[in-house]
Amino acid sequence: MDIKAKVIEILEKENYTYQQLAEYLHMTEESLTNELSNKTLELRHLEAISKALRVPLYSFFRQENIKFNTEDKPYYINKLWTGEDSEKTARELMAEIKILKQIIELKEEQLKKMSA
Repeated sequence: MDIKAKVIEILEKENYTYQQLAEYLHMTEESLTNELSNKTLELRHLEAISKALRVPLYSFFRQENIKFNTEDKPYYINKLWTGEDSEKTARELMAEIKILKQIIELKEEQLKKMSA
């Protein structure tokens, strides 16, 4: 899983530059590159990227190759709850559950740091 590659792919499709994203996050391009490359990007920055590019946060953690349709931009739509479950296989649902559990773990870690 390479979050940096996914971010760059979305930026290109949305006609944004890497520099614009770094400025939006109040970071330098170098520090953003370092955080993405070292996988030390703060969750709040990943959430900001998700909001700025209008893609679901969990899409950065998916294992399969996802193609983003620039005409149909999902904005925080969790397809687990939209009635599309009947079309998904058990394996696909388990994969989504795994992703959601990872997101929960990240949030729990963030809460622990805040309360420490």
